[in-house]
Formats: sequence, C-alpha cells, structure tokens
Amino acid sequence: MLDDLLPLVRKPIRYTGGEYNITLKKHPRIFVGLVFPEVYELGMSNLGIKIIYHLFNREPDVQCERVFAPWPDFGDRLRANNIAPYGLETKRPVNDFDILGFSLQSELCYTTVLYVLDLATIPFRAADRGPHHPVLIAGGPATLNPRPMSQVFDAFVVGDGEPVIGDLVRILKEIPFEKKNERLRAMSEVPGVWVPRISGYDTRIEKRTVNALNGNAVPFPPIVPICDITHDRYVIEVMRGCTWGCRFCQAGYTNRPLRVRPESEVLSAVEKGIRQSGWEEVSLLSFSILDYPDLLNLIRKLNEILQRKMISISLPAMRGELFSEDLAMLIKEIKKSGLTFAPETASDELRRRLNKSFSNERLIASIDTAYRLGWKQVKLYFMVGLPFETDADVDEINRLADAILRTSSRGNIKISLSSFIPKPHTPFESIEFAPIAELEEKIRRVKSKKSRRMEVKYQAPDVSYIEAVLSRADEKIFPVIESVYRAGSKFEEWREGFDFARWQNAFQEHGINPQDYLKPRTAYPWDIVDIGVHKDFLHKEFQRSRLAVLTENCFYAKCVKCGACAEHRPVHYQSADKYQGAIPDRSGAPRPIIFRVKYAVGEGFRYASHLDITRTIYRALRRSDLPVRYTEGFSPVPRVSFGPPKSVGQISKGDYFDLHLAAEYFGNISRELNSRFPPDIRVLDIRAIDAKTPSLSRSMHLIYYEVEIAHSEMRKTIDPAAGEPIYVETRSGKKNILPGIESIADNNGVLICGLYCGEGQVSIYDLLSYLTDLPLAEAKKFKVSRTSMFIEEKGELLSPMEAK
Repeated sequence: MLDDLLPLVRKPIRYTGGEYNITLKKHPRIFVGLVFPEVYELGMSNLGIKIIYHLFNREPDVQCERVFAPWPDFGDRLRANNIAPYGLETKRPVNDFDILGFSLQSELCYTTVLYVLDLATIPFRAADRGPHHPVLIAGGPATLNPRPMSQVFDAFVVGDGEPVIGDLVRILKEIPFEKKNERLRAMSEVPGVWVPRISGYDTRIEKRTVNALNGNAVPFPPIVPICDITHDRYVIEVMRGCTWGCRFCQAGYTNRPLRVRPESEVLSAVEKGIRQSGWEEVSLLSFSILDYPDLLNLIRKLNEILQRKMISISLPAMRGELFSEDLAMLIKEIKKSGLTFAPETASDELRRRLNKSFSNERLIASIDTAYRLGWKQVKLYFMVGLPFETDADVDEINRLADAILRTSSRGNIKISLSSFIPKPHTPFESIEFAPIAELEEKIRRVKSKKSRRMEVKYQAPDVSYIEAVLSRADEKIFPVIESVYRAGSKFEEWREGFDFARWQNAFQEHGINPQDYLKPRTAYPWDIVDIGVHKDFLHKEFQRSRLAVLTENCFYAKCVKCGACAEHRPVHYQSADKYQGAIPDRSGAPRPIIFRVKYAVGEGFRYASHLDITRTIYRALRRSDLPVRYTEGFSPVPRVSFGPPKSVGQISKGDYFDLHLAAEYFGNISRELNSRFPPDIRVLDIRAIDAKTPSLSRSMHLIYYEVEIAHSEMRKTIDPAAGEPIYVETRSGKKNILPGIESIADNNGVLICGLYCGEGQVSIYDLLSYLTDLPLAEAKKFKVSRTSMFIEEKGELLSPMEAK
C-alpha cells in the first residue's frame, strides 16, 4: 500500500526508513516508539532522540523505532487509506507499541502531537484510552511545565532521560501489556517521572539528572540518514549545562549542574562515530562551547584525526567576546562552517541586566577576525521585548550593525530577531510578555535599516505570544489546544502551519483570557517541578538584574549557591602547553589512479534522489580504508564522477561512477566498498580506467528501462519507426519526444524501452504520462527500473566498463 502512496508525495524518502546503522531485532518482546512531532529532517537532527533510541535498543528484548509526523500531503493520504503513522524500522503502526515516547522540544508542537494521535485514531485524553492503547510518555524541554498537556499524556519524564530508561524497561518486562494501570503505578514511583492520574496535580516532581557524561550514552553506531537533514553532521555532546546564568535562558538554569565529557571520551567517540558514519562534519555540542576546558588543544587533536578524511569541525552559537584568532584558524582548517554569535542585545547596559556582559567593541573585533580569515557571513541572535528594554536599546542594534559593517568591508551580517518569552524556572519568569503591537514596531525599526550586506529574519510576535501562553498555562488550556487542532492547525513552527486567528477564536470559545497566564502571580503551574535551582536564588537574580549587578560564572569563580550542585562542582582549566601533533602528508599520487565502478541501487533507495545517492556514496567512501582523493576548494568531497542521475522512484540494475584514489590500494576494492555501502547499494564490477577515458556524463548514449504497468492502463502506443512527431507538454514546454526514443515494447505487463541521453533526451515519466494520459505527478506511481546503459564509441554501442 505504501508503494502506491509514496510516489505521489513530496520527498517520499522521509517515510521509507532503511538508513545505515538502524537497529532491527529478530524476536523482541517489547516495542517502543519514539515520536518526534515534526518532519524527519528536524527530528533526525535532534541528538536527544538518538540517545534515547540507542539506550532502549541496547536492551536485547526491546525494539525501539522512530516515528516522525508526516507532512500534510502524506498525512492526508494515510488518513484516506486508514493507515496509521508507523515506525520507520519495521513499519509497525504506532497503535501496536507498548510505549509511545513523545519528544516535546517546543510548546508549538502540541497541535502536531494531536495530529499524530488523530491519524492513529488514538484518543487524545488519557482518560478516554483503554488498556489496549500504548502508554503515552512525554519528555523534552516543554515538560518543564507539564500541565498544559497533562490530560493527554499518561506520564512525563522531567529532566534527563538517560537514567529513566532502565527503570522503564524493567517495568515493561515485569508487568504485561494488558495491565496498563499497574505499569503506570510502577512508573509513578520512578524518580523524575510524573503520572498525573496517579500522582495527582500537587505532587512535587524532582527533575532527574544524569551525574556524568560518559560513553555509554553516546549513540553508537550513529544512524546515517539517506536524505539531507537540517543539521547533517556527526554530533558529540561535550558539555551539558551552563553556568553563565543568563537571566532570560531557561536551558541555562534547568540543565544545571554543569557536566563535562572528558577529552579522551570525546576523541574516542568522534573517531568511532566517523568511522561508522562517514559524515563530512563533526559538531561539538554545548550550550557554551567556548567554556570547554582546553578547547583549542581538543580541536587540534580532532583535526589530526579528521584531516585524513577531509572532515571539518563546527561549533554552535557562541559568546562573541570569547572568540579568538587561534580558534578561527583551527575550525577553518578543512572547511569554514557557519559562524554564529548570540549577543541578545546591542546595549552594553542591558546586557549587564541580562547577566551577559561583554562590550560591543569585543564583539566587533571577533567578527572582524572572522571576516579577515575568510568568513563571508556571520549570524547574530538578538531579542526584542526584553525586561528593562528602552527604545534606545532597540535602536542600538542598527548602530552596532553599522559599526560592524564599517569596520570591515569583507562580509555580511544575518540578524535573527526573536521576541523575549518569560519562560518558567528563570529569574524573569514573572515578567509580562510585551504587547504584540509593540514588538512588531521594534522589529520594524530594526528591519528599516537597508543594506545589501545585512539580512534580517524574525519570528512573528504573535507566534511568540502563543508560545509564551502555552509555556505558562495549566491543564485548563487543553480544550483550546484541541480546538485549534480541530480548526486545522499543525506544524505551527512553520509559517504555513500557524494561524493566530484560530487561537483567538479558541480562547473566546472556551472563555479563557490568555493574558491571565502572562501576568505575575504568587504561584505558577510549573511550581510542582523542582529543577534543582532554588527559587530564592531565582528571585535574588531578578533583584540583581534590576540593579544591573552581575553574578559570576561559578565554572571560573566561586560557587554562587544556586543549589544545583549536590556534590562536586566542576572548575575550568586550561593547559599551558600547545598540542603539536603530526604534520599531515597531503602529497597526492604521482599519477591519476581511477576506477570505474558499476553498482546497483535497490528498493531501499527507490525514493532517494541523485543527491541522496551521491551523499551516501561519499559517506561510504569516508568510512572505507581506501586512499580516496578529495576535491580542492571550499568544501572537499571524494573525487567521484557520476553517470546520468536516476530519478526519485527508480531503482537501477547498473549505474556507474568513476572513483579517483590518491595512492595505490592493494586490497579488494569491490569487497571494501560493499562492506561500507548500505545493503541496497551493491558494487557489481570494477576496473581501472585511463585518465583520458571520456567521462560518464559526456559519453553515455542510451539507457534501458523496465516499467511495471498493466496493459489496461496504456491509452496510446508509439512506433519509433513511424517517424511521426509526438508532441507532449513537459516542464520545459512543448516537445517532440520521438527523437529521444530508441525502442519501446510491451512484454506481459512490463514496458521495456530504450531512451537516448544527451540533446533531445526524454524523461521516462514524460513518456509514461503520454502513454497513460495521466498527469505527470500521477505517472510517477509506476515502478521504474533502469536495467542497462551504453556508451557510443566510433558508432559502436559498448558497456561503460568496456570504455577505452
């Protein structure tokens, strides 16, 4: 059934699974679905879901699978055909799992949660579900106030998920599926887990905290996506938590204490992770990456490991004042990745109130360093609507931008503006959200600056307003969320998915004034959650903010008595020695060493694009022991030349690429490649070719196809020998397709045709659209296989492997 639907939707590869390094068990007893209520590309960029997937699948009796929200085009077809969302690993419907664990990264995903449940015909409210339904558990940042969705989920994991996994697996093993209430009762006794219907709404929940970052929780082997994802790289978490104490930052307070992964474990994890993934970039993840002890020496050691495979290093958004020329030189050694600073405001005075004090001069110097060393663009994060903010503070953003652009004529600025949201568990939790009209005016003033070197992006204030309301609400808000979903909202973090009028109508329908949730109160819905940081400390920090008094970072100075560190408090250190390492040998081969490779593309990659196939082969080559030659320039990749690209929806029994090596390889190249390729890409043949051999793209002359198509679906026939022009509407306009057809025949439900390459070539789907009288989009439902290819030399057709 899925094969009938996938050709008709946008980016079907999102829904096929089969990625490299997924986990499949032969005889599991327990089934866990990890649901990320967003599209695949965002979900597979999230490290947290990968960690939980890895920990569940370490248990021999557990099959853990990933579930992502289908984009509406696919969701509509699933609904029309009564197909529930499913796990990518085995296509198991979500209704048939023991547990569905939802990752709530933002309050704006709440309507998408309902969308996934609705597609699966699972009742929204826990009270309406029976023992035959899965247990629904929520985790992630939005559970720091679990009450808005407490009518939906059976249980919430508050804090770090790693230490909870073992307890959940034990409960699932000991208590059978049909005894759901017993399972929930047992879960309510696990530290860090809140079960509203059993624990009650007044029970205090102590956030669960993992004591140290160690190798056991590093996702291994890492799943390598087939398609491009939002953050497409190998990610290693080097620190968790942050002690700078930025007073607006929920993550900085709720993720305390600070935990630092030892350098030796970072190096080991990266070396193993790249060996098993082949990613071209490694990202060091932390809320404040420049605090990592002895960071420069760590990057020097990583570069020594990664430069042989031409793998670059990227860093997340950082504090501008800590960026240095030495750091810039190290992270640009292979490739300059994006560079992002987060000043939050352009006012030095307001920055002191936020407890994020550094000078604009230091920020400008950091950006000038980046431009001077070759970066073309720097991204800057700012907020408007901050506590104590004045109009002059807002105008300071453009003055800072002017100063940056005047200092250097080399680069561009990309400004990202967001509205300040007074999140729970921060010193600013009692601040009111600024009026939407006021925020719009502040954004307009920043956008009013016109410069070809400056771009301003922003989140609409009405979106931030709803996020603020949901983050601060209680269980009474759920009927509003349900009404908004029923009115058509989902994927609300996407511009096309959000409609403020739906929220306004739902508030009015249920008699709720959203402003009530935004006003200061003596008690808040989230007070039931103990994040480990004392409430008194947060109150004192607010008073210090009013006085513009800074609080020290305890990683560099004395303890500030916040309450988060139960035992040992980590202290920053920096080595006085500079790691030298080995000097890389980048000498190339004395002469070109080129191999032509024939390979097959199977069902697992039918819906992969040519770029997906290219990326997969590049990563397999990086995983291999072959001495691959890399391209020069900004973004080095294996030097590979491909034949004509296959289209989405096709498999191939014989595609080709030319591989360049930097040195002789005396092993079996075919065996080495097949050991690194995914199961549905197989090397069939390989031979050395001369550097003067014409390229595949220039020399390919003819491709044969087989199409599974019933004779009854054919509305027209074609006789290539007749010579009569056949005009069809193609994407490029009206075209005579007859010169592009070498042969065509119907063989008992299989259409066999040969199509010429080069000038005048015909798309197989344009041909099928003509033969069936179907629109081009619907003609893509037929299963197409590329069976063979031929080059032409001196008027003779040859296999590409016979090229001279």
